Amino acid sequence: MLSEIDQLIDAAVKETGLNDFGEDDFLEPLERLTQALDSQARLNDFGLLRANMTIQSGLVNRLRIQDHLLKHPLVRDEEIKSPIFIVGLPRTGTTALHHLLNQDSNNRTLRIWEAQDPIPPPQTETYSNDSRIAEQREKISLTETFLPGFKAMHLIDAEEPDECYMLLNRAFMSVEYSALFHIPDYANWLYEELVARGSYEYHRLQLQILQSCHPGRWVLKAPFHQLGLEEILRLYPDAIIVQTHRPLAAVVASGCSFSALLRRSGSDHIDLQEIGRDWMAMLGAYTSRFEKSRAKLEDHHPGQFVDLMYTDFIADPLSGLRRIYAASGVILESESEKRMSDWLAKNPQGKHGQHVYQLSDYGISVDEVKNLFDEYLIRYDLTID
Repeated sequence: MLSEIDQLIDAAVKETGLNDFGEDDFLEPLERLTQALDSQARLNDFGLLRANMTIQSGLVNRLRIQDHLLKHPLVRDEEIKSPIFIVGLPRTGTTALHHLLNQDSNNRTLRIWEAQDPIPPPQTETYSNDSRIAEQREKISLTETFLPGFKAMHLIDAEEPDECYMLLNRAFMSVEYSALFHIPDYANWLYEELVARGSYEYHRLQLQILQSCHPGRWVLKAPFHQLGLEEILRLYPDAIIVQTHRPLAAVVASGCSFSALLRRSGSDHIDLQEIGRDWMAMLGAYTSRFEKSRAKLEDHHPGQFVDLMYTDFIADPLSGLRRIYAASGVILESESEKRMSDWLAKNPQGKHGQHVYQLSDYGISVDEVKNLFDEYLIRYDLTID
């Protein structure tokens, strides 16, 4: 059982020798998370182990972050200038876009190894050979053992960028948990509460720590940022918001397929229609919140929103990249553009296998997708298929 929070906390304190978690606002999210895992997730032995390890990592990192802040209070003065937030819905080309922007050495992405183990913050001088890279590479090498087919769906490498949900794992306000496990009570609460509980301040604090010893222009990517647009533009008024779009039947079906793969290792009770309902609830929450926020804020942030259509981006990625740079007021240098072209040549679609999926497998009809995304489809002149 995961409900003994005191035991989880004691274990993190014992592992680190630290006992200051900072503000106690993480306790309610942690309690809601563990209750949902116990009552709804139907975890098998591996799922229980994985959930415990993920929570334990969050607590350990929180202790280490707080300790670093006490020793280095000036990191709170770090200024984050003109970050780029890739906020498209899941499965709309955001990962490829993130990797392409990572080819520009002036950009600062969140690499998996530092996201998982951020303290001490990496130094520029040793950024490419930090000992944590090899440790993370070893862990990632086991991915296909526990999640066969994962690499056909998602690019992953220790030294490559990934989503910044990991920064919120330490606040226990993270969509990673609802992606890995069926926990609708926690997930639906999270969609409503993510912005209200200082999550983005904590997210920013970790960016400040990380850039204090290895600076650069942040490029961040995560679909959950659709929930946080107002907070993003409050904290970073000069942020560039990149929204990717794709025909929605593919978005829903591909996302359900990915969720099924993630959950299969942690539970022996996989219900595809249940996954369909979870995915539609999440997409509905994301889209509704983002579109309302964008309508309210876009006039106050002219030129800061960039829309990329999936089919256009696949056909001509560099054109879309140039539009992002133009919005940022930055020139895309020829050397960076060449590295982006080289990355594209080395990473064609389907490099690690084909990702096959269909909407009907998850009990979702085309009409349901149309109804859920009616206004979104009209606004961006999108099709279902």
